[in-house]
Order: sequence, then structure tokens, then C-alpha cells
Amino acid sequence: MFIIQLPRRIISIAVFVLVFAALVGCAPAPTATPEVYQRISEGTLNAGDAIPEPTEDVVLTVTGNIGTTNSGESIEMDMPTIESVGLVDLSVHDPFDDKDVTFEGVLMSDLLALWKVADDATNLEMIALNDYVVNVPISDIRSYPVIYAIKADGVYMPVSTRGPAMLVYPYGHIDFDEQIYNDRWIWQIKSINVQ
Repeated sequence: MFIIQLPRRIISIAVFVLVFAALVGCAPAPTATPEVYQRISEGTLNAGDAIPEPTEDVVLTVTGNIGTTNSGESIEMDMPTIESVGLVDLSVHDPFDDKDVTFEGVLMSDLLALWKVADDATNLEMIALNDYVVNVPISDIRSYPVIYAIKADGVYMPVSTRGPAMLVYPYGHIDFDEQIYNDRWIWQIKSINVQ
């Protein structure tokens, strides 16, 4: 039997290369958020800033696993405060009205950062004015450009339809299973409980 002896250094390098290649091959690919929206305005209220108390009607109350507050143990936001986070527009095919609509609002990922949502939070319990509840996985918000929409085709959405706000997924830009995701398009949002 003939045995070739290689120097230890070459063997160590070869083992390192094999282990590194195996780890890289097994690691999940990072999730990229496609930029399918247009930035309308830069935010003047950013993650890490103190959220001001509302001076107009409160349109959104946020509770739960958040790292900042501006009213007791919650965050209360009026429309000017929400808009100060920075606006985007997103043109999608609205599955409920079966037409193309350009929604305007704030990226939910920007709101999560502003609210200092904990890394271990997994769910947004979103509650409508009529107390209808939808549970939205936070992984959706971190994976897709989901917006907290306040306007449709340039007009503020009235409470009589979908206002003051609704959650909009980037339909037409990303392939979603509508059997699952249509249920997450909640409108007339009044509060969010971060869990």
C-alpha cells in the first residue's frame, strides 16, 4: 500500500475550504426587498427619534412589543406624524376592486423601525374600526415592501370606504398566493398590537 503524506498545513486549508463551501451552500439566501415603489418624500421622523404627541385626531394606536411610546404605554399617531415618516407610492392590481390603483403611504418596515419593534416580535395584530382583526406575520413586513396606505389614486381614503388606512401588498410585482394574502389586506385600520 502506497500512502502519500501531505503537510499538515495543506490538509488544514483543504478541510477549511470544504467546511466553508458546505456552510455557504447550506445557508439560506438573504431576502431582498424589491424596490417596486417610488419614494415621494424623505422622512423627517426617523428610527431613533422621539415620536411627538399627536396634535390632530389620532388615527393609529400602537401597543405591545415596542421600544418607545408617546402616550402611556402606547404610541398614538395623527396623520401628519405618519406622513412625516416618509411617503412612497405603489401601483398594484387591487384584488378587491379588480383594477390597477396607485396607493400612497408609508413603508411598514419604516414604521416598525420607528416603533423600535423588538427583534423577537413575530406578529402584528391589526384591528379595524369595526373591530375586525387580521394577524400579519412580521416576516411579511421584513420581506416585502408592504405599505400602510393612506391614499388611493392621490385621494385620502375616507372612513366610509377604506380609510383612514389600509395594508397594501405589492401585488403584480411579486407572486403572492391570493388565497393567503388577500386576507391580510386589512382596511380601516385603527390600531396595531405588536406581538
